[in-house]
Amino acid sequence: MSAVAGFLLLGGLGLLVGCRATQAIPETVGNRTDHVDRLMAKVDAGAPPESLVTPAIEPLTVLQPDDLATATYRDLTLQQVLNQAMSSSEVLRDLNATVLRAPEQVTTDESPGLVQTDPQLGVEAALSAFDAQLTAVGTWQNNDRRFNNRFFGGGANAFKQDVHDYVLQLSKRTATGAQISLRSITDYDANNATGNLTPSAWQTQLHAEVRQPLLQGGGLAFNRIAGPAALPGVYNGVLIAKTNSDISNAEFREDARDYLSNVINAYWDLYFAYRDVDAKQEAVDRSLETWRSYEAQKASNRRGGSAEALAREQYYRFQSELQDAIAGKLIQRTQVDNSTSGGTFAGVTGVLAAERRLRLLIGMPLADGELLRPIDEPLSAPLIFDTQSLSVDALRMRSELQQQRLLIKRRELELIAAKNFLLPTLDLVTTYRLRGLGKDLAGSDSAFNELGTGDYQEYEAGIEFRLPVGFRQAHAAVQHAKIQVARERSVLREQERQITHDLMAVIAETDRAYAQMETNLNRYLAAKDALDALEANRKAGLPISLEQLLDTQRRLNESQTRYHLAMTEYMIAAKNVYFESGTLLENCQVGIFGDTIKAMPVASE
Repeated sequence: MSAVAGFLLLGGLGLLVGCRATQAIPETVGNRTDHVDRLMAKVDAGAPPESLVTPAIEPLTVLQPDDLATATYRDLTLQQVLNQAMSSSEVLRDLNATVLRAPEQVTTDESPGLVQTDPQLGVEAALSAFDAQLTAVGTWQNNDRRFNNRFFGGGANAFKQDVHDYVLQLSKRTATGAQISLRSITDYDANNATGNLTPSAWQTQLHAEVRQPLLQGGGLAFNRIAGPAALPGVYNGVLIAKTNSDISNAEFREDARDYLSNVINAYWDLYFAYRDVDAKQEAVDRSLETWRSYEAQKASNRRGGSAEALAREQYYRFQSELQDAIAGKLIQRTQVDNSTSGGTFAGVTGVLAAERRLRLLIGMPLADGELLRPIDEPLSAPLIFDTQSLSVDALRMRSELQQQRLLIKRRELELIAAKNFLLPTLDLVTTYRLRGLGKDLAGSDSAFNELGTGDYQEYEAGIEFRLPVGFRQAHAAVQHAKIQVARERSVLREQERQITHDLMAVIAETDRAYAQMETNLNRYLAAKDALDALEANRKAGLPISLEQLLDTQRRLNESQTRYHLAMTEYMIAAKNVYFESGTLLENCQVGIFGDTIKAMPVASE
């Protein structure tokens, strides 16, 4: 019984080594299923919500200009909007409802941590292959049999035996691929064999064993890249896992960049929506005045009914456009990868629709009784970019290129690991043993006492060699790894060309948008002068063409809208220059700290 107690004590010590694992015993071991039953009850009920969140305020559905004029506004700068977005960026939102269509693809604050803690592919998982392993085995046998031959029965025809075996082993894999094991083997044998010195005896052994791969599977480089359990084409060493983690961090930075780009797009979408409403409101006011004038002339029989009808049609046309400009439609919006990487201004929006989209992106309540209103004005000065410097920044800082370069390094590491399998297996195995035998396990004339004297020592050494003739799988793995390296390098070169092309395109887009802004301003001023002249003649009683008057009103409204459209396009294009050069986060004073997006401190002058 002393051996059993000692074995249980050693097993208990082994459990203490993994004390964190013992905390799971009450929850995962046993027959109490209260917690599981509560979870399954919700599953069977269709997983009802644990709490219901009811919006306190109904969404605004303003359709008339007077309602928009009397609304309560919250004026926001672009930086305030970005700060709000960063403070509520647990989920990096988009405008494509990805959180509903493909929730597993949504990036959250937890995304980098999920990669790092992956129990199969993470860094900790790779390091666990080198953790020490404690193994304890105990077996008990009672044998009672008859033999036809005394030789097999130990000198007797009937053989009775009680056997206990206890094994305790601590093993560890080293960074060079060696397997080191320390093993204690204790057995108890009580039988009726006539040749026994004593009816029962204890035997104990201490083993120290080392298995060192000399060729395949050996060395620091291979084990750090592939791990000790690697197969051709399957590598998950510490270096591979670390590279995967770095790729995940670059992906998170890319997603954060796209998120902020969408927030900026939504801000300028809303800005244009307000300017578009202003232009259409002015058009409605002008057309209403014209209609009333011709309506009065019709009543006094100075004009025919067709002139009044044309003026009335124009008024309702502008009124319809104003209503759409206020409410908006659930169609186009400016977003990442809409025509260009950073998004091309869609130009079709509405105040309420654009305001709801901005609220959705930055994590604000979708309705709170106020309307968000941008107060930053677009730039009116020309922007001059250093093309060479921006190109260097793009090739150095774009997250897509960082990911691809890391992927190439991973492929190169995999190629090194694949070449290791072209070697045969040659393992050196050596074992050292101490033995002790006695009637008792402990005390005088015991197994432990004899073990302590060191009188009985054994040593064993050997070589194990295995050679797959032809190395067919290993050669395929090497060729596969080489092709992957070549492919990823080709992709990197094409990515660099694409990014350079996109950068040049958005720089050219800023020049186009600025030129359009100046041209449409001049167009607006010309249309305004023409309309002022016609209105002056009409009010003076001079004859004018009604068709020309109505056409000029439309031209003025269109040129005013086009001017604000060009201004917004200019701001989106300027933002896209920083997007394409990989400096958007820095330009917005945003940094990635661990797995969160935060505003970077601004250095004091």
